[in-house]
Amino acid sequence: MRVLANLSFVLPGEVGGSEEHSVRLLRSVIKHAADEIELGIVAHDRLFDAHQALAPNSAARIPGPVHRRMYRVAAESMLLPRHTATADLTHHFGGRLPARHTRPAVVTVHDIQPLDLAENFSAAKRAFLARSLPRTTERCDLILTPTQWVADRISERLGVHPERLRVVGPALGRRPVPSERDAYDFGDRPVVLFPSVTHPHKNHATLIDAMVRVRHAVPDVVLVLTGGAGFAANDVAARIAEVDPDGSFIRHLGRIEERELMGLLADADLVAFPSRYEGFGLPVLEAMHGGTPVVAADSTCLPEVVGDAGLLVDVDDVEAWASTIVDLLGRPEQRAEMAAAGAVRAERWAAPIAAATLVEAWRDAAR
Repeated sequence: MRVLANLSFVLPGEVGGSEEHSVRLLRSVIKHAADEIELGIVAHDRLFDAHQALAPNSAARIPGPVHRRMYRVAAESMLLPRHTATADLTHHFGGRLPARHTRPAVVTVHDIQPLDLAENFSAAKRAFLARSLPRTTERCDLILTPTQWVADRISERLGVHPERLRVVGPALGRRPVPSERDAYDFGDRPVVLFPSVTHPHKNHATLIDAMVRVRHAVPDVVLVLTGGAGFAANDVAARIAEVDPDGSFIRHLGRIEERELMGLLADADLVAFPSRYEGFGLPVLEAMHGGTPVVAADSTCLPEVVGDAGLLVDVDDVEAWASTIVDLLGRPEQRAEMAAAGAVRAERWAAPIAAATLVEAWRDAAR
């Protein structure tokens, strides 16, 4: 079966978890289903440079100023039809069908945040997706989502029949291994890690305010924030400066290399993830995979991902976040039990399972 994967939407480091979700799934197919699937990938050089394991499967490279969104949209519609004619199926990983497309077509919709949290997006993007999402869900043969929660939201919001929706989660990456505690001079201090871009829905303020309270009970605790600058970056920086002007208990590292992040995930005493809205929440899975206890918000898809392997807290209850973190930091046996449970739960998204699930969806869509 010949499948063409459209990754023209991916600008490395700029599209959040959807990049890792898409890339890891395709790597899992290359590694575990190469005897079943002839995979071709359409993207631009920046994608193949950043993810060199995909380069041998390049079917076409989009030239030109790909940093401009409208250029990518236009180039995609012009380039793809030249290659889709010989494919049994085309999978668009960017959440929408191009204006010119062939069938059968599969589309991954990572979430519908621009519809659910419209205030966080520009008027132009809201208008674009208000047109393209309904057209996509009406015309594609199968819609893939990373979680059942996203599938249910699409069904409720856009009226899509559940039979046209399929959950295909991400594939596990490499297991986080300890390496970075000494590099950041944490010593024996308890480390609470929140890896996330500073977008408004990530809810940094709740965690920062909770950690001020945690510090009263655990004076040597340190909160580590990683992730690039988002639309709430200035607000987050201002809040940090207000509560920790001398940088004594909050380390805001910004965007770091994957190797460093994997080390921090493994080194942390726990990962706190207070996000108000997620389509999957990949850092939660990575933490569980590395055997790090997870405390997550009880919002959107996070209860589905965490299950009974972590603790869930009301998304905006500062006191509940503080008391939960204090209690967990003081219970090493509970943290060890959660670590073991999380590692077991993470195997649900093992790469061979993810590849088989995706290939099955492709075959069903192509029938």
